[in-house]
Amino acid sequence: MNPAVQEFLQFLDTEDDTDYGDFKREVDLHLRRLIESMRPLTPEQVWQFRKMREQLLWSYQFDIEDMRSQLKEEVQHLEDFSPPGL
Repeated sequence: MNPAVQEFLQFLDTEDDTDYGDFKREVDLHLRRLIESMRPLTPEQVWQFRKMREQLLWSYQFDIEDMRSQLKEEVQHLEDFSPPGL
């Protein structure tokens, strides 16, 4: 597994905000760092990251644990779209 993905997953496990606004700002910052560290991205990875950010930032459910689970599941699929040789 990509070290940047592992770091993001570890962050999600230890992130402890109880306010959804604080949670989404902190997670978005780490998600942006993950995006930068995984460049160059395939078109599929760009789409996956956009989808993840949209879910995080525009969700009106305000359920931190549900969002954490969704992000953990989706971030693990990023490597399915890795360019050959990376």
